[in-house]
Amino acid sequence: MKDESNIGGLNMAVECPFDLTNKRQVIEFEETDPYNPHNIVKGYINRRQGQLYGALWITHINGEKCEQLIYSAPKQHYPFNKDKNGIREWEFPECDYVELYEKLDGTCIISYVYKDCNDAHYLTFKTRLRPFLGEGKYGNFFQLWNEMLEKYPSINNLCSKNYTYNFVFELYGKRNKILIDYDVSLDTKLIFIVDRNDGRISPPTKLVKGLPVLKVWGELEYGDIDSEDYLDIQKNLEDDLIVDEENKILKGMEGLVWYFIKDNCAKQIKCKPPSILKYHWSGDAIPYESIFITVINAFENFDEPTFDDVVELLLEEFDESKIEKSNVRIKKILKSVFFDKKLQYKLAEDYKKHGFNINEDKVTCMRWFGAHYPKDLSTKIYQLLKSYEDKKSD
Repeated sequence: MKDESNIGGLNMAVECPFDLTNKRQVIEFEETDPYNPHNIVKGYINRRQGQLYGALWITHINGEKCEQLIYSAPKQHYPFNKDKNGIREWEFPECDYVELYEKLDGTCIISYVYKDCNDAHYLTFKTRLRPFLGEGKYGNFFQLWNEMLEKYPSINNLCSKNYTYNFVFELYGKRNKILIDYDVSLDTKLIFIVDRNDGRISPPTKLVKGLPVLKVWGELEYGDIDSEDYLDIQKNLEDDLIVDEENKILKGMEGLVWYFIKDNCAKQIKCKPPSILKYHWSGDAIPYESIFITVINAFENFDEPTFDDVVELLLEEFDESKIEKSNVRIKKILKSVFFDKKLQYKLAEDYKKHGFNINEDKVTCMRWFGAHYPKDLSTKIYQLLKSYEDKKSD
């Protein structure tokens, strides 16, 4: 999406701020920008935790050297650590005041503008560990996001005009379910803003008019904040959460993000209710649900994620010793999810080709699949086809 009305204004980095020689910490890419298909962009993605997590170092555009740094969306952290005795050590950032926003449970979509050697600007979008949105075999965030661009045409216009900021959205709903079961089919909200020049974070209400944006959930005076306030709000979130453990359904808010704001710059702290944290932290090994969610998230960033890719994502929440104890479980879950995604991809092709609708004529549909697929997969096939059809109709 070319925009030549705003020439200049993007600071080109002098040198790459992360280590390109450490192949474990960077992902090398050379891809066509789907929103500007005449541009082939080459560079690196930083996968190391910190402010530069997911950042791009673009080296070439259409074969011409054109180095520039693109900030991504750093992960949010909790305001406590656990010492060796399991006791929490609390630390809150210094600030002038605090704003609280809902934490949505979906896929992070980041807008950014890059420029070529002729100073032409181009707007595009990415997930955290990809340079662009893609039409992967097992997930199509390009298509899903295009639906949001059609629903909210102001996104392209405002992201282009305010090109010195990267806008970070959350894509959520039944068609992109992670853990929370939302009533909406598919929607998006602006969750925060990143300054293109220095990576500073601002809450979603800054400089924004006309975008689908989160509203302030609450405000706190910094002088009154301590661990008791955090735990009280955590309890309120838990009380409002609907938990159906038998059917593994969670409804409500995944949590809150606290913005500790000082000198027009924000530091983010996340706050989740205990029932959500239970899925992440229970036991000596990593719980099944946490690994499963992480594997699903991996498909946002990799067409065919490897064991190492999943481990890198798990390191955002868990220490290496806990991951080591969970190695066998990680490999089994990754293999299982891969099998399901490959199977669903093949099922969807046959399903569309024959014009089935499992909700309207289950018998005819399942009779055909029963004759062409292994009998022992009939239950799984029904579940996958039902999920596919329901996502279509939502």
